[in-house]
Amino acid sequence: MLICFVFTPEIIRLIGYGFQPEEKQLAVIMERLLIPLILIDGAGILFRGILHARKLFSHLYIAPLFVNITLIFLLFFDMGLDIYLLVWGFLIGTMMKTVYMGIAIHREGFQYGTPVPFDRQKMKAFWLLAIPMLGNALIANSNVMIDQVMATQLPAGAISTLRYAFRINDFPVQVVITAIAIAIFPFISEEAAAGNQENLKGIFKYALIFLGFLTIPITCLVVLFSEDMVILLLKRGAFDMEAARQTAQTLVCYSLGLFFYAYTFVNGSFFAALQNTKALFYMGVASIFLNAFFNYVFMHLIGVRGIALSTSFTMFIISVYFIYLLKLRLDISDLSEIFSSFYRMILAAACMLGTGFLLLRLFQMLTTERWIYLPITLMLACISYLVVIWMFRTKDLNTCWDVLARMLRNLVVGKKAIQDK
Repeated sequence: MLICFVFTPEIIRLIGYGFQPEEKQLAVIMERLLIPLILIDGAGILFRGILHARKLFSHLYIAPLFVNITLIFLLFFDMGLDIYLLVWGFLIGTMMKTVYMGIAIHREGFQYGTPVPFDRQKMKAFWLLAIPMLGNALIANSNVMIDQVMATQLPAGAISTLRYAFRINDFPVQVVITAIAIAIFPFISEEAAAGNQENLKGIFKYALIFLGFLTIPITCLVVLFSEDMVILLLKRGAFDMEAARQTAQTLVCYSLGLFFYAYTFVNGSFFAALQNTKALFYMGVASIFLNAFFNYVFMHLIGVRGIALSTSFTMFIISVYFIYLLKLRLDISDLSEIFSSFYRMILAAACMLGTGFLLLRLFQMLTTERWIYLPITLMLACISYLVVIWMFRTKDLNTCWDVLARMLRNLVVGKKAIQDK
């Protein structure tokens, strides 16, 4: 931490080559404020590992929400922090996330002072798996940094636009997809250890279909309502209508790769369980070069939106290759069942977009109040997606229906139990 504090100005000069002097000074201040994250998030990683090992999925699901909820809360209520809002939001949210996990594992019976016996063979196996995964995680975060570094060449406000759009796009992933990836990992590990190839194939197939079932309509909703979402969350103070419009367009470009971005979380669970973390590292390295190349091409064509589109395109290439690798690793001879379900989801998404655009245009022609027609359009667009899915459902989509129905029933039962108390 001390080294990072001392050398922050040199680091900023290196990566912020497009900044003006006053912007570099601001970046130095913000970076130094974020240095405690090394300790805070480091502890959080250890806590996540303990929760994961004990299959305490509810805490793993809740914990990441603290960061996004804190940021959105500060953005919505305009705390007068200006650009420092992102710094303090991320710092406070991460602190709350880590404290929550620490309390959770203690309440579940974990004793912090318990000595752990040293086993040389287990430690060796651990590091052989952990080092490539660590490299992959560093590379994944490097892509975010590369995006922001390259955005310094664009007009003022580009970095903020990119960051706001990324955080909004990341919210459904943290709320839903991360929970799925965390929950299925122990089951993948158990099946892999037992050598149950057929069960692994089933988990892989349903993971892909369920991801598509959830992320494809979310992408459609972002395309339809991106501007309204950004206005609701951000439009206040110096964040005017032009900034909202640019952020909304950038958000749409991010959302086009939502399925592939979400898949990388599930993909990591499979490769870790199959003890093939080197593939994650190699593709992580490849993603840096791909992302930088597409950033350069697209940002010169469409500005800051091009950087978001580059991320989506990079995720698409990486995900397709990973699916191909897992197809070989799991000895899957045919993906036709998965493709059959995806054709239907894409058809349903097209109907959803068509319904949404037609209703929006109709209500605008009738000069209806925005607060009236937006929820109506949202509801009817979602219904159209579900109706088409139901009409053209497959056996696998029926399974997704059943899972979703059980989740909703459990939610309703849980709420009723709380009210009865």
